Amino acid sequence: MFINLNEIPPEGQDWVFNRKSSELNEILSDVIGSAAYEATLSIRPLQPGTFQITGGVTTQVPEDCSRCGLGFQYNINQKFNELLMPQNALPRDGKYQKANHYSDESHTGPEVVEYTGNQFAVGEFVHEVVALAVPFNPAPEEDAKGNCRVCKIPVQNQNFSYSEELEEPESPFAALKKLKI
Repeated sequence: MFINLNEIPPEGQDWVFNRKSSELNEILSDVIGSAAYEATLSIRPLQPGTFQITGGVTTQVPEDCSRCGLGFQYNINQKFNELLMPQNALPRDGKYQKANHYSDESHTGPEVVEYTGNQFAVGEFVHEVVALAVPFNPAPEEDAKGNCRVCKIPVQNQNFSYSEELEEPESPFAALKKLKI
Protein backbone atom coordinates (compact mmCIF):
# COMPACT_ATOMS: atom_id res chain seq x y z
CA MET A 1 0.00 0.00 0.00
CA PHE A 2 1.22 3.47 -0.89
CA ILE A 3 0.33 6.84 0.61
CA ASN A 4 0.42 9.87 -1.68
CA LEU A 5 2.35 12.43 0.37
CA ASN A 6 0.99 15.35 -1.70
CA GLU A 7 -2.53 14.66 -0.38
CA ILE A 8 -1.64 14.96 3.33
CA PRO A 9 -3.24 18.10 4.85
CA PRO A 10 -1.07 20.59 6.81
CA GLU A 11 -2.40 19.31 10.16
CA GLY A 12 -1.39 15.74 9.24
CA GLN A 13 -3.31 12.53 8.78
CA ASP A 14 -3.77 9.34 10.81
CA TRP A 15 -4.22 5.73 9.69
CA VAL A 16 -5.00 2.46 11.46
CA PHE A 17 -4.19 -0.82 9.75
CA ASN A 18 -5.23 -4.24 11.07
CA ARG A 19 -6.16 -7.74 9.93
CA LYS A 20 -9.77 -6.67 9.22
CA SER A 21 -8.83 -3.65 7.09
CA SER A 22 -6.49 -6.05 5.21
CA GLU A 23 -4.29 -3.45 3.43
CA LEU A 24 -1.08 -4.93 4.86
CA ASN A 25 -2.08 -8.60 5.24
CA GLU A 26 -0.16 -9.84 2.22
CA ILE A 27 3.09 -7.95 2.83
CA LEU A 28 3.19 -8.91 6.55
CA SER A 29 2.30 -12.57 6.00
CA ASP A 30 5.93 -13.76 5.74
CA VAL A 31 6.79 -12.17 9.11
CA ILE A 32 3.67 -12.65 11.26
CA GLY A 33 1.81 -15.40 9.42
CA SER A 34 -1.91 -15.18 10.21
CA ALA A 35 -1.49 -13.42 13.57
CA ALA A 36 -3.57 -10.36 14.38
CA TYR A 37 -1.87 -6.99 14.13
CA GLU A 38 -2.59 -3.32 14.58
CA ALA A 39 -0.42 -0.59 13.10
CA THR A 40 -1.15 3.05 13.88
CA LEU A 41 0.47 5.68 11.72
CA SER A 42 0.43 9.47 11.82
CA ILE A 43 2.13 11.54 9.10
CA ARG A 44 2.55 15.28 9.57
CA PRO A 45 4.26 17.63 7.11
CA LEU A 46 7.16 19.65 8.57
CA GLN A 47 8.74 21.60 5.71
CA PRO A 48 8.40 21.09 1.97
CA GLY A 49 9.26 17.48 1.19
CA THR A 50 9.88 16.45 4.81
CA PHE A 51 7.37 14.64 7.01
CA GLN A 52 7.27 13.26 10.53
CA ILE A 53 5.89 9.75 10.89
CA THR A 54 4.96 8.45 14.35
CA GLY A 55 2.99 5.47 15.58
CA GLY A 56 3.41 1.87 16.58
CA VAL A 57 2.85 -1.76 15.70
CA THR A 58 1.39 -4.44 17.96
CA THR A 59 1.43 -8.07 16.82
CA GLN A 60 2.88 -11.52 17.46
CA VAL A 61 5.64 -13.27 15.52
CA PRO A 62 6.04 -17.07 15.42
CA GLU A 63 9.54 -17.86 16.74
CA ASP A 64 11.56 -20.72 18.21
CA CYS A 65 12.72 -20.29 21.79
CA SER A 66 16.45 -19.65 21.99
CA ARG A 67 16.55 -21.61 25.27
CA CYS A 68 14.66 -24.84 24.55
CA GLY A 69 13.88 -24.71 20.81
CA LEU A 70 10.10 -24.97 21.20
CA GLY A 71 7.86 -22.74 19.10
CA PHE A 72 6.04 -19.80 20.67
CA GLN A 73 4.45 -16.47 19.74
CA TYR A 74 6.81 -13.55 20.44
CA ASN A 75 4.91 -10.36 21.33
CA ILE A 76 5.86 -7.22 19.40
CA ASN A 77 4.87 -3.79 20.70
CA GLN A 78 7.12 -1.40 18.78
CA LYS A 79 6.80 2.38 18.70
CA PHE A 80 8.48 4.53 16.06
CA ASN A 81 9.26 8.20 15.44
CA GLU A 82 10.85 8.80 12.04
CA LEU A 83 11.51 11.60 9.58
CA LEU A 84 10.46 11.01 5.97
CA MET A 85 12.83 12.76 3.60
CA PRO A 86 13.15 12.64 -0.17
CA GLN A 87 15.96 10.42 -1.38
CA ASN A 88 18.91 12.45 -2.62
CA ALA A 89 20.59 11.44 -5.83
CA LEU A 90 24.07 10.11 -5.13
CA PRO A 91 26.75 11.20 -7.61
CA ARG A 92 28.74 8.46 -9.32
CA ASP A 93 31.71 8.92 -6.99
CA GLY A 94 29.60 9.79 -3.91
CA LYS A 95 29.74 7.95 -0.60
CA TYR A 96 27.74 7.81 2.59
CA GLN A 97 29.41 7.76 5.96
CA LYS A 98 27.98 5.34 8.48
CA ALA A 99 28.82 4.60 12.08
CA ASN A 100 31.45 1.92 12.59
CA HIS A 101 29.07 -0.18 14.66
CA TYR A 102 25.44 0.09 15.68
CA SER A 103 26.49 0.69 19.30
CA ASP A 104 28.51 3.74 18.16
CA GLU A 105 25.40 5.50 16.92
CA SER A 106 23.43 7.97 18.98
CA HIS A 107 20.01 6.64 19.95
CA THR A 108 18.45 9.95 20.91
CA GLY A 109 16.08 11.36 18.33
CA PRO A 110 14.26 10.28 15.22
CA GLU A 111 15.68 8.08 12.50
CA VAL A 112 15.44 9.01 8.81
CA VAL A 113 13.49 7.06 6.20
CA GLU A 114 13.84 8.05 2.56
CA TYR A 115 11.14 7.99 -0.08
CA THR A 116 11.17 8.49 -3.83
CA GLY A 117 8.64 10.45 -5.84
CA ASN A 118 5.48 11.39 -3.95
CA GLN A 119 4.63 7.90 -2.72
CA PHE A 120 5.45 6.33 0.64
CA ALA A 121 5.38 2.51 0.84
CA VAL A 122 3.62 1.94 4.16
CA GLY A 123 3.61 -1.85 3.85
CA GLU A 124 7.37 -2.09 3.43
CA PHE A 125 7.92 0.34 6.32
CA VAL A 126 5.68 -1.58 8.75
CA HIS A 127 7.19 -4.89 7.57
CA GLU A 128 10.69 -3.64 8.46
CA VAL A 129 9.55 -2.25 11.83
CA VAL A 130 8.16 -5.67 12.78
CA ALA A 131 11.14 -7.62 11.41
CA LEU A 132 13.69 -5.42 13.21
CA ALA A 133 11.77 -5.68 16.51
CA VAL A 134 12.46 -9.43 16.77
CA PRO A 135 15.55 -9.97 18.94
CA PHE A 136 18.52 -12.05 17.82
CA ASN A 137 17.82 -14.65 20.55
CA PRO A 138 14.05 -14.68 21.09
CA ALA A 139 12.87 -16.19 24.36
CA PRO A 140 9.45 -16.23 26.00
CA GLU A 141 8.81 -14.27 29.16
CA GLU A 142 9.20 -15.85 32.58
CA ASP A 143 6.22 -16.54 34.81
CA ALA A 144 5.97 -15.37 38.46
CA LYS A 145 8.09 -18.34 39.66
CA GLY A 146 10.92 -17.59 37.21
CA ASN A 147 10.04 -20.50 34.89
CA CYS A 148 9.90 -20.31 31.10
CA ARG A 149 6.28 -19.88 29.98
CA VAL A 150 6.72 -22.43 27.17
CA CYS A 151 8.75 -25.33 28.59
CA LYS A 152 8.23 -24.57 32.34
CA ILE A 153 11.97 -25.01 33.06
CA PRO A 154 13.43 -22.65 35.69
CA VAL A 155 15.38 -19.97 33.81
CA GLN A 156 17.60 -18.71 36.63
CA ASN A 157 20.94 -20.54 37.01
CA GLN A 158 20.06 -22.85 34.11
CA ASN A 159 22.58 -23.57 31.36
CA PHE A 160 20.73 -23.77 28.04
CA SER A 161 23.82 -24.51 25.96
CA TYR A 162 24.29 -27.71 23.99
CA SER A 163 27.50 -29.68 24.00
CA GLU A 164 28.31 -33.10 22.65
CA GLU A 165 31.41 -35.14 23.34
CA LEU A 166 32.97 -36.11 20.04
CA GLU A 167 35.32 -39.03 19.69
CA GLU A 168 38.78 -38.11 18.49
CA PRO A 169 39.09 -39.61 15.02
CA GLU A 170 41.99 -41.96 14.50
CA SER A 171 44.86 -40.38 12.64
CA PRO A 172 45.23 -41.58 9.06
CA PHE A 173 48.92 -42.18 9.83
CA ALA A 174 48.12 -44.62 12.69
CA ALA A 175 48.19 -47.49 10.17
CA LEU A 176 51.84 -46.70 9.51
CA LYS A 177 52.75 -47.60 13.13
CA LYS A 178 51.40 -51.09 12.62
CA LEU A 179 53.29 -51.58 9.36
CA LYS A 180 56.33 -53.90 9.60
CA ILE A 181 59.09 -53.53 7.10
